[in-house]
Amino acid sequence: MNALSKAEMVEWLSLMEEQERRQANTRYLSAYNSFYDWQREFCAATATYHESCLCAANQIGKTYLGTDIDAFHLLGDYPDDYPGHRFDFPPLMWGLGYSMEKTRDLLQSALFGELRDGTFSGGLIPADRIHSYQSATGTSGACRTVKVKHKYGISTVQFWSYTQGQHAMMGDVVDWVHIDEEPEDQTIRPQVLTRTINGDKGKGGRIIYTLTPENGKTELILQFMETPTDSQFFMQKGWDDAPHMTEEKKARLLEAYPSYQKDMRSKGDPILGHGRIFEVDEEFITCDPFEIPAHWAVINGMDFGWDHPQAHIQMAWDQDNDIIYLTKAWKGSKLSANDAYGVVKEWGVGIPTAWPHDGLQHEKGRDDSVQQKVHYQKAGFKMLPDHATWPNVMRDGKQVGGGNSVEQGIYELNDRMRKGGFQAFRGLTEFFNEYRQYHRNDKGRIVKSYDDILDAVRYGYMMRRFAVKVGELTAPTQAYIPRPIKALR
Repeated sequence: MNALSKAEMVEWLSLMEEQERRQANTRYLSAYNSFYDWQREFCAATATYHESCLCAANQIGKTYLGTDIDAFHLLGDYPDDYPGHRFDFPPLMWGLGYSMEKTRDLLQSALFGELRDGTFSGGLIPADRIHSYQSATGTSGACRTVKVKHKYGISTVQFWSYTQGQHAMMGDVVDWVHIDEEPEDQTIRPQVLTRTINGDKGKGGRIIYTLTPENGKTELILQFMETPTDSQFFMQKGWDDAPHMTEEKKARLLEAYPSYQKDMRSKGDPILGHGRIFEVDEEFITCDPFEIPAHWAVINGMDFGWDHPQAHIQMAWDQDNDIIYLTKAWKGSKLSANDAYGVVKEWGVGIPTAWPHDGLQHEKGRDDSVQQKVHYQKAGFKMLPDHATWPNVMRDGKQVGGGNSVEQGIYELNDRMRKGGFQAFRGLTEFFNEYRQYHRNDKGRIVKSYDDILDAVRYGYMMRRFAVKVGELTAPTQAYIPRPIKALR
């Protein structure tokens, strides 16, 4: 290659500088173009929900995602295919973190880059779009306020730390809030909700949470995971959802973490205050899906619910080897029996369904005298005549068993899991999320929350004696009389 002339060298350098300038000015768009599908899904949720919570593992891009959304709002420049909420005016935004050092290093740095000699560089927002800033007292390089040249005027972001307390946050009407990591102070969120209720020109502001659940099952986490309102969206993601987390990186980090933190940091599971009930590694009980042989028996199980989800599962029983396979699992809140059957009928027609004792009560959400289980039977479910109980068996000349002991179910399922007698199909995300979270409190009692699918599994397992062989399935009937199968174990 011939050496460049002086004029050609000058032109080349000029082109490189222009390329760098353009890349710096479109960094927020480049970040969006690199999003994973689940990150775009989270963006889209902000268009529908006033609160969107991303409960995620470390190092998968949760803050990166949140700050890029922040940048779009502060600039007013959205990608053509941007699916999330949009402001048609310059919004007031809050960014919250543990301390001013954390807001500087995580939120401010991502949005505006490094502040040196009064100039920002290297952030998602181009330096020439930064109108002005006000420094925070007591923290070098940290800003209290930054104003941005928005498409329709001047937008503002204010940075707050949880250590300032909720009283420091009174007064403003806020359009957008980004809470990065959950505050231990449970008074912070109510104050933020109050500040946003009249945001977005009276329509109600938006809040996003990007957090790793280091505080455990807090009030916020429990609400989003178990009983979200119509205005709340919850997403949980782990290392397996982020291809940039290579197997080498995962192994190196897991080796360094204390055992009680591994699931929280790798899967986004809240830390549990006490021991898990099911301690067998989930990979040991996981298998790839396969077609169920005609001579195997199948049964469905369900747990009723309204505000908390109702759950439906299906299990296949290989009686020759006495192995139970969990093949289907689904749950949903505030859905009628007909709504549920619309989902489950694809895999539930003609298969007996085990149900709990509260099916004898009236269906929640309805003002009539009909029992819950009857509504589900009329909807199409092949409900067993009686609620789930353990079988009566003869032992030492005495009849024992019966009842619906939860502890017996936990003991037997745990024993099966350890011995390879219980397997769950890969991809049953909701089951495995509950499996990892099932635990006891400091008094040794089972924590009855986020366990809807696990309860349905237990009911189906208790009543497996009424399972039917795949090759003998019949259509559902109003008067279903089950017959215990042979070779009960």
